Amino acid sequence: MATVPDANVYTVAVENSSFDDCQAIVKTLFSDAKFNKIHRLGAINSINWARILAQIVYYFSAYFQLPESERSDIRFTVPTGNFGDILAGWYAKKLGLPMGNLVVATNENDILERFFRTGRYEAEDSVPQQAVETAVVNGSSDGQQAQSGGVKSTHSPAMDILLSSNFERLLYHLALETSAGGDRTKAQETLNGWMGEMKKSGRVDLGEDVKNAAAKDFWAERVSDQQVGPLPFKEIWVPD
Repeated sequence: MATVPDANVYTVAVENSSFDDCQAIVKTLFSDAKFNKIHRLGAINSINWARILAQIVYYFSAYFQLPESERSDIRFTVPTGNFGDILAGWYAKKLGLPMGNLVVATNENDILERFFRTGRYEAEDSVPQQAVETAVVNGSSDGQQAQSGGVKSTHSPAMDILLSSNFERLLYHLALETSAGGDRTKAQETLNGWMGEMKKSGRVDLGEDVKNAAAKDFWAERVSDQQVGPLPFKEIWVPD
């Protein structure tokens, strides 16, 4: 990004921070209506719904590129950070694309894997599993989440995220299905309550109904740095 030659492109680094910290800054700017109106802000990552729309298309493209004989049992496994790409796959499924469960692949920042396994959305596992750990990045996620656990620096930095913006979009649909009875206003109120509790205490238990509703369309797994490298990379990419 620092090598882009355009005169109107500026690269900004935030010291001692994580993706979550930077995304929180961006969201704060977008929520400032006066600042936003003056500077006409726009996002090019998956905060922008247009990004999700574009990603939906290539799930259909992948499906139709397969021979018809191979289309009967498709599963997409998606390395997941901000949950945008896999959310696009979920929307594709809801639009009628035939597929099995979407597989959420996470690294040691495994907040999503733990949600799909337990129904708890929490920065730090309240019932820790035995795992190989890595160092915590200086600074961590939004608000008091820093007191409950930090973003870990791994071999897959694009996935070093705790609070995924697009996961909130999925939670809205899960609230709509499980507790709002199809009432969109009630679903938004439920989501606001969940995210408010998350920011306050670093965790929220969404319950069995939400976990089971999510399990209809998703599986999840996490891997440690030890499991993904460097030896496996050498075995795959380094010629004899």
